[in-house]
Amino acid sequence: MKTVALVYSQHTAQTAELGGRIAAAWGSEVVYLDPDTTRLEDWMKYERFILGTPTYFDGELPDSWDEFLPELEDADLSGKKVAVYGLGDQQHYPVSFADGVGLLASYMEELGATIVGETSTEGYSYEHSVAERDGRFLGLVLDPTNQPELTDQRLAAWLEQLKVAFAG
Repeated sequence: MKTVALVYSQHTAQTAELGGRIAAAWGSEVVYLDPDTTRLEDWMKYERFILGTPTYFDGELPDSWDEFLPELEDADLSGKKVAVYGLGDQQHYPVSFADGVGLLASYMEELGATIVGETSTEGYSYEHSVAERDGRFLGLVLDPTNQPELTDQRLAAWLEQLKVAFAG
């Protein structure tokens, strides 16, 4: 299997903790890229990506992603596969639940990437999410505040799904 670039900011504790768990589960074929320091030439070396993000405030990406994404604005990501994981709080932010996942996935699609790793919306309770399309999330959505007991199961199932998606 090709090396997977795992991209998340160390400044977001829960996202970074999950990134560490993903890296440990994935094994030696993963390399960490920090959106705070990565440049386009670093990014273009890889064909498979796992992107991590929380959702800030009322549906915003954290500064690390806001500052990095302009690096990619003219990039052609055709042929690259991207999976996104993110965190949200469905109780306190039900109208922007895990929007960061949808924002990243949509941006990558606009640049030609193929999004993999969609997950079911079943078991969540929220009003609206940019991360949802056609009744599915555009990646792995976790709510460690309100559903911490489901994190391990959801993460394990998603990683198995990605290993198949990234193999092809």
